[in-house]
Amino acid sequence: MLAVYGVHFANQALPLITVPYLSRVLGPASWGLLAMAQSFAIYANLLVDYGFLYSATREIARAGSDHEVESIIAGVSGAKILLAVLALLVTCLAYLVIPLFRHHPVLLWTAAASEIVKALVPAYYFYGIKRVSTVSILDISARAAAAIGIFVFVHGPADAWRVFALTGITSLVILLIGHGMMFSRYAPRRPRLDEGFKMLRDAWAMFLFRSSHTIYVAGNAFILGLFASPQAVGYYAGAEKIGAAAVGLLSPFTTVLYPRAAALVKKSLSRAARATALSLYIVAAASLFLTLAMWFGASLIVPLILGHGFAPSEGVLKVLSLRAPFIAWVNVLGFQWLLVLGLERQFQRVTVAALVLNVSLAIVLAPRFSYDGMAWAVVISQFAAAVGIYIVLQRRGLNPFNMRATESYA
Repeated sequence: MLAVYGVHFANQALPLITVPYLSRVLGPASWGLLAMAQSFAIYANLLVDYGFLYSATREIARAGSDHEVESIIAGVSGAKILLAVLALLVTCLAYLVIPLFRHHPVLLWTAAASEIVKALVPAYYFYGIKRVSTVSILDISARAAAAIGIFVFVHGPADAWRVFALTGITSLVILLIGHGMMFSRYAPRRPRLDEGFKMLRDAWAMFLFRSSHTIYVAGNAFILGLFASPQAVGYYAGAEKIGAAAVGLLSPFTTVLYPRAAALVKKSLSRAARATALSLYIVAAASLFLTLAMWFGASLIVPLILGHGFAPSEGVLKVLSLRAPFIAWVNVLGFQWLLVLGLERQFQRVTVAALVLNVSLAIVLAPRFSYDGMAWAVVISQFAAAVGIYIVLQRRGLNPFNMRATESYA
């Protein structure tokens, strides 16, 4: 648990330390461009990662021999190479069709390259062999170095691309170290095209639900940038950074319990259901506290972290704070419960529906209400995802709070 929270600290808290500095030296407009490029680059990361952190982790954890593990590593490596090439082609397309990216090509390409390299890090391997602390230490060290570099090398709007360059360089170091450690234990095998396509087919359902979930959680700055000015994106992204760092505190809890719940389901579904219900109580209480803290503390938090030039972000943060309980629900009953029961397709349908709703609401609300409209689109879509998961559980008699239903399923 501590190791995974360490990874979360590296992913969220360390970048958040640089936010007060970057928001002030870049200003709302350049900050918005940075956020839009990063939001798009997350799509590239998502494509290359492909949900292997769940599917490949599960396969390695279940592997019964070194040969099986080596086959999985070769298959994932081959698949990621194919996906990295595809991500670069998508980035080329974005450069050609989106005017803001054509005017800031260096920002776009450094952002995309940084996220692609980050997705190539073999974190799935360390999770699968239960050495989470190892990848946690590597990740924290690299991101700490990148955070220090931001204070040293970024001094104004013209230096915004260096944020991504620093992240990309440190991720490359992790990539090399991680593969060195992996191949010191298992023999490297040349990736084969057929193995790569097999891994893609096997992880397809996982990719669909994870990509849909991430797009409507982390990709909204990019969507807003298609309809609003960079300054408006900056106001939204500032609040989104704060809200994501706060609400993100909920996810490591379920990340740690996911493999344990998967093992527990094989032994006793009723025990797994009780563990899930207890997890939801804990995470729901934490999410309610986060909502109240962000709602009533927005007028203090935003000036402190972003500066006085981001006053419109206060209202955005209040709206986004309402999503915390819905995220808690989705994290526990979606990731920790539906997935361990093998209901990826149902979770996928709910998530895709929420994504469609998110984009539809964004198209309607963002042009008229700008950053406030985007915030409400996010909250409403995540509420819909929570409701969808509840409906799936009720229809299948898998509500973890109903022990009789779970026993009958077993």
